[in-house]
Amino acid sequence: MPTILAIDTATEQCSVALGCEGKVYLQAEVAPQKHANLVLAQIDAVLNEAGCTRADIDAIGYGAGPGSFTGVRIALATAQALGLGLDKKVFAVSDLKLLVADELLAAPDGALGLVCTDARMGEVYFALFAHEQGAFKSIIAEKVVKPEQAVAEINAALAAQGKSLSVVAGTGIALLKEQGLVLPPELTAELKLYPRADSIITCAQVEAPTLVDPAEAEPLYCRNEVTWKKVSEQKHH
Repeated sequence: MPTILAIDTATEQCSVALGCEGKVYLQAEVAPQKHANLVLAQIDAVLNEAGCTRADIDAIGYGAGPGSFTGVRIALATAQALGLGLDKKVFAVSDLKLLVADELLAAPDGALGLVCTDARMGEVYFALFAHEQGAFKSIIAEKVVKPEQAVAEINAALAAQGKSLSVVAGTGIALLKEQGLVLPPELTAELKLYPRADSIITCAQVEAPTLVDPAEAEPLYCRNEVTWKKVSEQKHH
């Protein structure tokens, strides 16, 4: 098993994980707007715990979003800097997939997992995945829409699949429930709200990641990047 360093800073939670010799080491902290100060210390912490050095890293994975513009860029920039410095390839994983990866893989084959996060501006990010023979199948690819449109698409997909949901996660599920999404009673307990870097390693173990040169690494925003410009940067007419 290759030694994989994983970084996720796309949401309020900042996390770093290291997969090394069959073990996974994790540092995670919910600390909004502090990710830039935490992430390097977390990297050092997981390396120290595993008894590894940066030279032992074989590849670097990062949560590519969607999520906070600044948060996504921190993980991307950190992965790129380390990749360039260590001459290692990097790979991206959708943060929406990360939110349901472990739970969906633990569910029976064919199980469906819905993830939805609050995208602000009256919109949500969402995606629908299926567990298919130990990997993931995308039923509805990551997108950003109004909550009512998401509910309509989800209901149509569930009807087409002839199944109910087995896993749900994300800060946007509450917004979908406000728009009439009906969840099975057993799924209305405490939700997993934020992705974690150890799920990047899970995904890499079940699906061969697409390794790229650090300079080619990209984020996943789901909406036009211009939307994220600060008010002071936008043109006024």
